[in-house]
Amino acid sequence: TSLLCNGSQHFGKGRYEIRKEAFMFLSSQCFFSELTDDLLSTCQPFSCGNEDLDDFFTNDATRYAYYLMGKSYCFRKNDDPTKIVCAFTVSNDSIRIYDLPRSRKDYMKSLTHHEKPLRRYPGILIGRLGVNKDFCGKGIGSEVIDFIKGWFMSHDNKSGCRFVIVDAINAPEVISFYQKNGFQPLFTSEEQEFLYTGGKKGQPIKMATRLMYFDLLWMSNTANFKVGDIVYLFMSNT
Repeated sequence: TSLLCNGSQHFGKGRYEIRKEAFMFLSSQCFFSELTDDLLSTCQPFSCGNEDLDDFFTNDATRYAYYLMGKSYCFRKNDDPTKIVCAFTVSNDSIRIYDLPRSRKDYMKSLTHHEKPLRRYPGILIGRLGVNKDFCGKGIGSEVIDFIKGWFMSHDNKSGCRFVIVDAINAPEVISFYQKNGFQPLFTSEEQEFLYTGGKKGQPIKMATRLMYFDLLWMSNTANFKVGDIVYLFMSNT
């Protein structure tokens, strides 16, 4: 997952807090659409400053949807529907608790095993996320992530979803972005993740990406913002 623009969030200890004013740009100036071939044919070329992401959203996103590998969506400007402000792709995923190292397995079990224990806990993967380079510096990346969190906690979601998952590019600015948005690394260190994803002891540790997660139950403790309001703010103009 790649992010080109940054934003800020506020997190209390043991509680996810969110400010309604954080949703001002997309909710007031944009509308939500599925990314389709017809839409792309009528819009200006999308560029987030990353060639791989630009190529994916322009050439591959609709094929992913056709083969049921992921669905892509975007926000467009109210006053210029040909302008794609940001785009993202989501697909089903899970966190496999019993595949984790002992310490991480025990921690994740403490979060999840309050009812019937499961070997996997359902989640949604943000596979791609790009913000138009013309709109950097407005906190749009954080807005999109909060929209996705609210979307998969709302009554519109048709299946269980406990976690939002990202396979974040292993770069300090990207990891920091997700941490500011409440995500935690699934593994406690790069070395631990390297070994549990097929690396061998003694080999140079090279992790192109880091698995990170956000537990949607943290949002249920929000004191000053209802989850349903998140989706309403974005959908009310669509």
